[in-house]
Amino acid sequence: MGIKIKPNVPNIMNSRSLELFESAIKSPESRKIYMYSLHEFMKFAKIQDYDEITKLDTEKIQKILQNWVIHLAKKELKAHTIRGKLAAIVLFLEMNRVVFHKKIIHKLIPSDDYVPGGEIPFTTEEIQRMLNSTTKLRTKALVNFLASTGVRPASIIDPVLRLEHVENMPNNCKSVKIYDGSKEGYFAFLTPEASLALNQYLSSRKLNGEQLNPKSPVFANYDKPNPTMKYNYMSTKSLRHLLQNLIKASGIERIKKGSRFDKAPVYGFRKRFFTILKLNNNVNPNIAEKLMGHKRGYDGSYLKPTREQCFAEFVKTIPELTLSDEERLKAENQKLQEEKSEIEIVKYELRKLQNDYYKNLFTPWKVSSDEITKLKEGIYHQAETSPSVASLLKKLNS
Repeated sequence: MGIKIKPNVPNIMNSRSLELFESAIKSPESRKIYMYSLHEFMKFAKIQDYDEITKLDTEKIQKILQNWVIHLAKKELKAHTIRGKLAAIVLFLEMNRVVFHKKIIHKLIPSDDYVPGGEIPFTTEEIQRMLNSTTKLRTKALVNFLASTGVRPASIIDPVLRLEHVENMPNNCKSVKIYDGSKEGYFAFLTPEASLALNQYLSSRKLNGEQLNPKSPVFANYDKPNPTMKYNYMSTKSLRHLLQNLIKASGIERIKKGSRFDKAPVYGFRKRFFTILKLNNNVNPNIAEKLMGHKRGYDGSYLKPTREQCFAEFVKTIPELTLSDEERLKAENQKLQEEKSEIEIVKYELRKLQNDYYKNLFTPWKVSSDEITKLKEGIYHQAETSPSVASLLKKLNS
């Protein structure tokens, strides 16, 4: 079934109960995690056969579950960790119609009366230190990718992120389809800086003899091609291991709280990305949630912005998301040039409107009121989408 069973839990190939359980799990990554938790539970209960669990009566299974949760709590595991492990067992029992009292089990889970770990985002300066601590193009591309997209760890393998999911966009940017083929799917984007880092990494793979095609993974499980490897794509385990080593090499201080650090290897990037989106008042807050892959009530079900609409909001954050001081200055200059162009367009339209107004007063040729109204609406629509244009109009009207 694609899962390695630990020696103390035999692999029952014809187990109907296991087949039902696995069929209910859609994500390969979730399947691995759930199977691991199920094996832990079986080891604790000293049960060797999956189907044996389904034959236990309510009183027996209830007692084992209660003792297991108490055991996990005594190990000082956090509540969310216990819930995660318990979710696998609950799914197994429910798929096999085993009767037990779930509410009573959950009452035994300790409360989350602690400051959670992984709450602090990486700073831009810290990410710069990471980039300066490595010469590997794959690592540089990966760091830039995480800083530019703020994706979750599973985004690179669920499904595997491939070159067919990456497309060029205006302004030397790229779009990336995250969770392609899933209802959770959304578009993320790469800044010009992150796009360049990815291009350099892909070029190095070609020079090392790899034949890239649309099905090739964006992040390979190697620095050089190796046909003997079982998987050719980077796993989430490899991702975390790489980042943990990079953080140590960068000398970035992290404070350990219980079993977790205050700055998480992947979510440290994600929290920085989200903070930048939310602090930019020019970014539509609903689309900011889409760029994070979040669902928000009815917005999650009914708000369906296009890729181009999402990209238009992302572009507003490029200067803040950019890591290199030099590249950030370029991005800021480009933004100023674009705003200057918008102002010049508005000035031209205002002059044209003014000339038409005077022609309307002093010549027999008349400009219709509908035309003037239409032109005004166009100008004020620009003001709504550009703070610089709005500022100019305010000055002109004062």
